[in-house]
This record gives sequence, structure tokens and C-alpha cells, in this order.
Amino acid sequence: MNDASAKLTQLINQAPREIAPQKELWNDIERQLDKVELDQPQNKAQQRPVFRRLAVASIILLVGLLGMNIWQHNGELSTLATPSPLLATLAEIKLQHQLQVEQLSQQQHLTNWQASELGLPLENGIEQLRKAAEQIYQALQQTPNDKELWQLWLWTQQREIELLQQGQTLPVNPLPQGV
Repeated sequence: MNDASAKLTQLINQAPREIAPQKELWNDIERQLDKVELDQPQNKAQQRPVFRRLAVASIILLVGLLGMNIWQHNGELSTLATPSPLLATLAEIKLQHQLQVEQLSQQQHLTNWQASELGLPLENGIEQLRKAAEQIYQALQQTPNDKELWQLWLWTQQREIELLQQGQTLPVNPLPQGV
């Protein structure tokens, strides 16, 4: 170890005390100091973080959009696979309405108001309401969250029942004898 230390000390003592540049550098340094900072091109170290931030933001945005698209697509599939509670309610209301209409129809046969002249416009109105209600029902199956369609459908059903009940109060023309 002493031999290595002695060699090192000898090399240090032989080394020059100052190192002089091969050419004069001070003029170049002065010119750089006098330049305005705006004239200097931005160094690449400053450009990289901006590029990296932009790239990271773009990737996050892309992943977010793809995730939302997949999530919405899965939501559509799950609503198609399982019937929604609104559609089940819709079918239940339709069934109840049909039962009410059947009960009123049985009473109609007892009073026979359809045979009177006053029953024809009422019968036409009921038929139009039934057609409208069926079209609204089909639209509701496509968009069960539409409150206005629900209200319109329920109104047509209620109006049909009201017209059937009005038919019960119409005067009856008895059928002529021999018919």
C-alpha cells in the first residue's frame, strides 16, 4: 500500500497546477451572457416534459373514453338481457286494464247498448282509443322511461273505461220482434 501511495503522491506533485484551455473561451462566454433569453431556442430538456405531459393526458383521455364506451355497451346489454321493472309494470297494467274491459263487456251484452243508434259513435271512439293505446304501448316498450307516454297511455285506457261505462247508461232500443 505504501508503494501505491507513494506513486500517487509522486503523480500529484508532477501534475501541472493549472490547466489552460487550448483557445481563448472568454469571448464566447461574453456573447452568451449578452444574449436575450427569448432569442435562445428552448432546450430539449424543457420540451420533453411538455411532450410527456401531453402524451400522458392523451393516453388517460383515450382510456377513459374507451372505458365509458365499454361501460355503456355493457349497460345496454344488461337491459336487453333482463326485462326492466318498468316493462314488467307496463305489462301488469295492460293485463289489469284488459280484465276491466272484459268485465264491462260482459255487462254490455246484458244492456245491449250497441244496438242503439247512440252506440255507434261511442263504439267508434272506443275502437280508436284501443288502436291509439296499442300504438302508445308499443312505443312505451321501446322507451319505458318516457313520462309523457305513460300519462298518455294511462289516459287512453281510462278514457276507454269511461266510454264503456257511458255506454251502459245509453238508452237501449229493443230488438224488433221476429229478429
